[in-house]
Amino acid sequence: MVLNIDKICIYEELKALKESLYNTFPYSDTDKIQDDFNKELSEDDCLTGDLNAYWMNIAGSLSYVLKGNSERIPQGQVDWLNTPFFTIFPQYRFLEESITNYPTFYREYINYEKVRNLLLSYLSCN
Repeated sequence: MVLNIDKICIYEELKALKESLYNTFPYSDTDKIQDDFNKELSEDDCLTGDLNAYWMNIAGSLSYVLKGNSERIPQGQVDWLNTPFFTIFPQYRFLEESITNYPTFYREYINYEKVRNLLLSYLSCN
């Protein structure tokens, strides 16, 4: 019974956090990051695109859960949920130490990380 109560609590928290994921993408901060760290980035790096793909995986997984279809989340999506952004995209690790210098970006990053971790907890209850 404890698992069911935990799962219900996690679900309710995820439901409450849903709207926090639908803010405007922090383009001004990601542009500033790319300008500030242009020496650390290669021509092939696209922080905005990589971050968008990662965050959309989280938002998409949340959608499955909130629609009662958590068992239908593709394994590739679950694998990404299990892996932090800076592990999937190690070329941006330099940003970990200065992430708080970009407040809009940081706030969004924290929102998505909270949802990602709650999703992992929810999925582990299945």
